[in-house]
Amino acid sequence: MIEKALNRFVLALEVAVSVALVVIAALLVVTLVVEVAGIVTGGFTLDRTEFTRIISTALEVFIVIELFRIALAYMKHSNVIPTVFEAALVAVARKFVVFEPKEDYLQTALGLAALLLAIGISWWLLKQSKACELGDAE
Repeated sequence: MIEKALNRFVLALEVAVSVALVVIAALLVVTLVVEVAGIVTGGFTLDRTEFTRIISTALEVFIVIELFRIALAYMKHSNVIPTVFEAALVAVARKFVVFEPKEDYLQTALGLAALLLAIGISWWLLKQSKACELGDAE
C-alpha cells in the first residue's frame, strides 16, 4: 500500500516537472516572438547585444525541449543517457554561440572546449561500448 502511494507520488512529481518544462518552453517562445517583433517594428536594426539575446533565447528553448525529452524518457522508463548527452551538447553549444569575451576569456574558452571534448568523448565511448543505442530515448 505504501509502495503504491509512493509510486503515485513519484508519477505526480514527474508529471508536474514535465508540465513546468512545457510552460517554461512556451514562455521562452513568447519571449522570442516579442523580441523578434521588437526588431521588426524597430526597422530591422539589430546590434550585437540584441542578436546575442535572441540567439540565447532560441537556444534556451531547445535546452528546455531536451530537458522535457529527458523527463518523458524517464517517465517511460527508457534509457535517458543519450537524451542527457544531447541536452548537454545543446547547453554547451549555447555557451559557445553567445560567448562574450571577458577578463578571463582564455580560461573560460578553454573550460568550454574541455567540457565539449569531455561530452564528445563520453558519447563516443558510450556508443563504442554499446551500453545503449544513441537516439533510442524518443
